[in-house]
Amino acid sequence: MTNMEKTERQQIRRYLDGLYHKSEVSGMLESMRSAAMKDDFEKLARESWEESLKESSYSTAMERAQYRSEAALLLKKINGKSHWKKVLRWTAACVAVVALIGVGIVYHKPGHVPVAYVEISTSFGEKKNCILPDGTTVDLNACTTVRFPEHFKGKERRVELEGEAYFRVKRDEKSPFIVSTGNFDVKVLGTCFNVKVYERQAISEVSVESGKVQVELPEASVRLVADEQIRIDNRTNEFSRKKQEHQRVMAWLQSELHYDNTPLNDVLVELEQIYNCRIMIAPGEAERHTISGGHDNTSLHAVLQSIEYVTGLKHKREADYILLYR
Repeated sequence: MTNMEKTERQQIRRYLDGLYHKSEVSGMLESMRSAAMKDDFEKLARESWEESLKESSYSTAMERAQYRSEAALLLKKINGKSHWKKVLRWTAACVAVVALIGVGIVYHKPGHVPVAYVEISTSFGEKKNCILPDGTTVDLNACTTVRFPEHFKGKERRVELEGEAYFRVKRDEKSPFIVSTGNFDVKVLGTCFNVKVYERQAISEVSVESGKVQVELPEASVRLVADEQIRIDNRTNEFSRKKQEHQRVMAWLQSELHYDNTPLNDVLVELEQIYNCRIMIAPGEAERHTISGGHDNTSLHAVLQSIEYVTGLKHKREADYILLYR
């Protein structure tokens, strides 16, 4: 076997193991089209499949989606070659296995050590506190997920967030701390702030207790200081900045509720997350109302009574849900 063939076999092996780089894809595709490499590819694919069956299956939905996307693009490029149908079936099978054995590992450039990630989540009515590798502490509200590397390396400390969390960031001017939400990034050096970004809610918020926070939006960059808040409409991407006492924003840490011109639907989603219940509202009513004010949150019934008082809506319990109606 020539050195070139050895190199091609190594590239195919790395692809099947999920270790390939985008820069290698073009060359690898040419190797896979070569009739001389057909037998080698099928053999390596079979070996990788058999080896993968011995591995555990544990990866995040995010990683599975990434692998599927890359696999789909690759298969699209080489599809249409009749004599490669068998190879395509093996390729799809092996990519599926790679997705299952990802274990939260992300591979970078040659020579870089793979990075393992930690994911912490809360369920309905649950809160958690966790400490990140740099000493930063995070309080998670109900139905929240935070994802971060086991060790922060490089020029930034990046975490991913879905839900609501209060961060006390350990200061490091050489390594900014970044909260990535998918819709926007929050960048700080060291401060205390709250981020609220639920997929089912119309409004996302970033609120600052102390220090400075920079919010990077798709088309704008906004800097906040203590007792300032930015509100982002997830439907229109419009945003507004205003003064807001941090004690009100962080009321959830004391299991209290506080709303400031909050859409009624967002309030109901939050109550579902806190009380693990299902709340429905008559058509057209959710858009008509916003809620302002605080509540000690002694019980769901007490909160619903307050909503009745403010909106004029009534509530009743049905078989498996609560209905708000006029």
